[in-house]
Amino acid sequence: MRRVVPNGIPPVFRRFFGESKGSAVAEFVMITTLLVLIALTLIQLALVLHVRNTLIDAAANGAHYGALANRSTADAQDRTRHLITESLHSGFAGNISVRSANIGEGSVITVSVETKVPLVGLLPNGWNLHVQGEAVKYG
Repeated sequence: MRRVVPNGIPPVFRRFFGESKGSAVAEFVMITTLLVLIALTLIQLALVLHVRNTLIDAAANGAHYGALANRSTADAQDRTRHLITESLHSGFAGNISVRSANIGEGSVITVSVETKVPLVGLLPNGWNLHVQGEAVKYG
């Protein structure tokens, strides 16, 4: 009958597996580091999507505000800048442009926001992001 060592590895396979004393601590550190990295990546992805959706909403809201009867494109730009500054950070409201194009009896107000996607936290320090919102102004 074969002799089995206390940790369950036969002597023949001991040279392949070696001693496993202290490996639980090393495995815990490696797995925990990997799980923390995955968790932080998911949190940052959620922040990026939050910033993108907030910018889209602010641009659309600014365009709708500028399309009101007694408002101008400057009002649309100010409204978009105010919404972005209040919701996120003033660094995201740096490059806002408003355009008005005539179509038949009315015009289309287009609000465009150019900014950078946050790579670390909520600071605008990543790659470029362009979002826009449009609204129709009659009359």
